[in-house]
Amino acid sequence: MPSPGQTLCGTVVSAGKMMKAVKVRTSKQTYNSFLKKHFQAHQFHLVSDPNSSLREGDVVRIAPNWRTSKHIRHIVTEIVAPWGPPIEERPLIPKMEEMAEERMVKREAKIERRAERRSRGVDDRGSDQGGPTLKERHTGVIGGPEVVGGEERVVLEKEMMAR
Repeated sequence: MPSPGQTLCGTVVSAGKMMKAVKVRTSKQTYNSFLKKHFQAHQFHLVSDPNSSLREGDVVRIAPNWRTSKHIRHIVTEIVAPWGPPIEERPLIPKMEEMAEERMVKREAKIERRAERRSRGVDDRGSDQGGPTLKERHTGVIGGPEVVGGEERVVLEKEMMAR
């Protein structure tokens, strides 16, 4: 669990439009030195909601977490004040430990699949190790352009099917 200094409290302003994500508005104060006055400023965060348990108007507590996608960098830790249906009727919000465990299980499965692929002799790009790549097999062009007598021509493999 992140420390209280890292957590933010905000209101859900957009829910149900993205899969497993909501937009949360958080507030902070900024000081205008010319007017010598504090003004309220808002920040918007895209937040991961794995079980789609949030509704527009909910007051939630969010915390920074690992990057889920390009723009989603926070996760919901709790619903402070629900808006609409009560919390008991909604899917549960997973704990940080549960999400980390699920992520580790997926990562270990990925590593096992990669090791199994490599043991078969196929690298991560899908080509046989030591042989031509997929693009080279598709186009029939092996190597790169060769300059002969001032003009450029493509070197073709003569024994491509011999392997």
